[in-house]
Amino acid sequence: MVKITLAAALLGASVLGVASAQSAAGAAPLSHYLWPLPKSVVDAGQAVSVSGFWLDFSSSNAQLENVVMSAYNRFDKSAKIKKAYGGDGPTVPVKVAIQKKVQAVPAELPGIDESYTLAVTPKKVTITAATQAGAVYALQTLSQLITKDGKLRTGTITDAPRFSYRGLMLDTARNFFPVEDIKRIIDGLAYSKLNVLHWHIYDSQSFPIKWDKYPQLLNAAYKDASGKPKVYTKQDVQSIIKYAFERNVRVIPEFETPGHNAVFGHVDPSFTLDWNHSPWDGNNAEYSNTTLPGETGPVIWWGRHHCNQPPCGQLNVQNPKAMAFLDELITEIGSWFADPVVHVGHDEVNLRGYGLAPDNWDVVPQDLIHPLMREFEPKLLNILKKNKKTWASWDESLTDFGIADIVPKDGIITQWRAADAPVNALAAAGFQNIVIANSDYYYLDCSPSARWCSSDFERTVPADKYDLPGYATFSGQWHNWTKIYNFDPLADVLPQYHGNVRGGFGALWSETIKRNNLDRFAFPRVSVIGETLWSYGSVKYSEAVTPLRLERFRASLVNELNIDAATLDYLGNKEPTIYRPEICDGEGTTAPFQKTNECCFPGEPLTGGDGGPLLPPAYYEAPTDYCRIAGSYDTDAIVHNNPSPVPYPL
Repeated sequence: MVKITLAAALLGASVLGVASAQSAAGAAPLSHYLWPLPKSVVDAGQAVSVSGFWLDFSSSNAQLENVVMSAYNRFDKSAKIKKAYGGDGPTVPVKVAIQKKVQAVPAELPGIDESYTLAVTPKKVTITAATQAGAVYALQTLSQLITKDGKLRTGTITDAPRFSYRGLMLDTARNFFPVEDIKRIIDGLAYSKLNVLHWHIYDSQSFPIKWDKYPQLLNAAYKDASGKPKVYTKQDVQSIIKYAFERNVRVIPEFETPGHNAVFGHVDPSFTLDWNHSPWDGNNAEYSNTTLPGETGPVIWWGRHHCNQPPCGQLNVQNPKAMAFLDELITEIGSWFADPVVHVGHDEVNLRGYGLAPDNWDVVPQDLIHPLMREFEPKLLNILKKNKKTWASWDESLTDFGIADIVPKDGIITQWRAADAPVNALAAAGFQNIVIANSDYYYLDCSPSARWCSSDFERTVPADKYDLPGYATFSGQWHNWTKIYNFDPLADVLPQYHGNVRGGFGALWSETIKRNNLDRFAFPRVSVIGETLWSYGSVKYSEAVTPLRLERFRASLVNELNIDAATLDYLGNKEPTIYRPEICDGEGTTAPFQKTNECCFPGEPLTGGDGGPLLPPAYYEAPTDYCRIAGSYDTDAIVHNNPSPVPYPL
């Protein structure tokens, strides 16, 4: 047998050609079948027929047995596995041994031992794992060892993740995704060995939670064609958590505060400040010190803005009633979530909304907000402590708000701004749990219709544009999978701080995402993030091997999970149209807070609110309608369709 280490496996066919697997009728090395690549692969060089599998596992812990049995049943029912049945080989026992005593409950997942060993011979499969997490992963890996013609590849795999925190942030506030969509995404995360769903569940656009105590919040939910609110019930949330737990996926809720809290105004207008302020992004025609290339005069991009997208509204943190409401939210709705972590947002808190700077100030000193946040944060921490929840936030909390000495050093910092919040500085300040979501690589919504987070290169290559007469369109592409693959979360992190980085996650904000393109925006790119966070060693792109491995994995996502994963050459530049948040649907298209002077946004109408052409310099001077394009499609008619099967390359 030949042991193929991670480094060797990624060098390409020239090295892998010496593996004994090549002697098996020219078969590809075992590592070519696997995603994410395990820590160690020993290829036995055989592809054998089997007539079926059966589970050999018992435990005195009924919950543990249920989790393993559920995972085995998913394996056993897979179309790929069933193709292997009926062969002329033996019925192979799958023996599972769990070494540690575990409770097998969702609250156990943070920090759980995910290691496993998978030994496959022609007559027996042996799985040894410290916990049920490793056993579930081993069964997923075993499913990858079935070839396209139904044979079982043999060998031994020893595996454990590089990082303990590996995930996806999904935004259900800008556009609503039914439970079935969320569960399908969880399936894909589990197959990718990603273990966190960071659920950005509400925002200023919508509150898609049915909270019986406050029926007024149903006014902050989107409605379907019949007028029924699009909301998640307590039962929905618990069903998602159970479903995720059986697949080793934590569900961490984000209760965004104190910014992005316009929806709370539906309960009591005094809970929010700047609610529905219009125009929401100020007057970009005012002169400032910024001149755009090719323009004759300078313009303000953000200038006097009151929020980064409509509708405006922030928590009135000095209102005791508003703070009591936040307490109730975290206490009651937070109790629906088994995970100990509650993410509290803290991004894009606007000083003008708090009256800390007048509109005629083009530049606002950030430290003006420090006293307010230093008053607010201890109250929030007390709410979390009372509920035995761990604090987590975006990195603005440490760089912008002057509260780094107040927040817990063992909280979770989700770092998305590579330049403004370097990991070394956060780690040097004593923060122990930094999670990377670098927007230059891991933001999955960046595309021709979300240009703010695209690179200069991505904005010009390729030159394709949407065919949207009457609306502004731009060239561009999204962060492609090879760019993501070559990003190392530990890049530029000093060796002494490597231990402060716990992992990372892809972020999928949904301003331009609907049910029909959710899957292809997420997959297989988040699976690529999965490999960079799971696999050991110096993971580098190999032109000879990596696309083949990823294409095979994509086939599994499509064929086994009905995930409409994008092809590897897809660049996000040929979507049906440019979408807006659901708040733009129907009456929202004429809401006053939608009238704006926003500049250079894909999907903006080519005529301004004054009826004049929206061309420079009027492009920056004439008021436009952010929502107008939403009248060209019907959100409720947009559904997820199961993709057509695709061939497995191996």
